[in-house]
Amino acid sequence: MKHLRLIVTAAAAIIGSLLVVTPANAQETVQETVQADDPWNGTIFLTFDDGPGGANTDQILEVLAANNAKATFFMIGQNAQRDPARVQAVLDAGHALGNHTWDHPDMTTLTRAQMDSQIGRSQTLLESHGAEVNCFRPPYGAYNSTVDAATTAAGLKRQMWNEDTRDWARPGVDAIVNVLLGATPGDVVLMHDGGGDRSQTVAALEIALPQLIEKGYNFGITPKCSPTP
Repeated sequence: MKHLRLIVTAAAAIIGSLLVVTPANAQETVQETVQADDPWNGTIFLTFDDGPGGANTDQILEVLAANNAKATFFMIGQNAQRDPARVQAVLDAGHALGNHTWDHPDMTTLTRAQMDSQIGRSQTLLESHGAEVNCFRPPYGAYNSTVDAATTAAGLKRQMWNEDTRDWARPGVDAIVNVLLGATPGDVVLMHDGGGDRSQTVAALEIALPQLIEKGYNFGITPKCSPTP
């Protein structure tokens, strides 16, 4: 009988050593892991193309504010010209602007003079709002050495992406959420606030951002687009 009690006591000790930590400690461990092993300090870079996009932009700004998130908005010059109030709203909320050409052409089909005009007209307009615009995103992601030369000549850095939500195709909220939840620190995520109905994008952000925050992640402006300190 004494031998049986010893076995039971030993088994209880082993089981106790295998118990998981409390949820509070688990969350703390996740955050420490993210910050210790991650050169980006847990930051995911959210980017939005083709705006300003009317009410879409308003709703995205609300979701970002609710999650203490900063992002980069790559604006089309002619859209910004039509909606200066929303350009200013993006800036007032602490986000960065990126140059996305004047009217969204495939830059690789243009002459160098046309490229310079597309970038220059948009740059002048965005800077008229007091924005420091440091980066350029070519429409459709299409670029070549001449586009790069025009970008550099304008004093800009090309900013692409490595996570594409394909929200422009309206693939469904779940599909967009899945891409967002798959993002890790250092990733640049492509979304849109202009170019059509972006209600799926808004809904996906509402779902995904709090879950990413629970992982210890945060959301900031891409280094290429950040204003000069």
